[in-house]
Amino acid sequence: MNKFIKTGLSALVVAISVGGAAITGEAATWHKGLPTFIQNKKFKSKIKREIGVWSKATKTTVFMKQTQGEQLPAISHTKYKKMGKVYLIKGKYHDSRIGKGMHTYYYRVQKLTNKKIKMASGKTGKLTTMTRFKHAPKNSQTWW
Repeated sequence: MNKFIKTGLSALVVAISVGGAAITGEAATWHKGLPTFIQNKKFKSKIKREIGVWSKATKTTVFMKQTQGEQLPAISHTKYKKMGKVYLIKGKYHDSRIGKGMHTYYYRVQKLTNKKIKMASGKTGKLTTMTRFKHAPKNSQTWW
């Protein structure tokens, strides 16, 4: 009986350690490109007090643009990893004002439905709800 308990306990320890390694290994995996639900798509937020946000993505490039305020960089050479419900996107951009070379920037994106996402700039920015669109809105000067 004692031998049976020791064998069962050691099997349980092995199962827990293998299961824990699988969970941590999955979270640390960076994938090339962008998640497929934002590839080659455009999204926009509702305009509130003349302020709106829109984003555009290709297979390896993504950016967000605000109608007012600080402009966010367009990043290329992207990689992403899933962190719970949110995808963390990491990419490179060039800004001559900061210095020579490429700089790293992050975006976060969460899929709500096939036509809605939440997106934020940086690792800790507030997620903004955005809806997919195909054509420029009537007041296109606001968006382009």
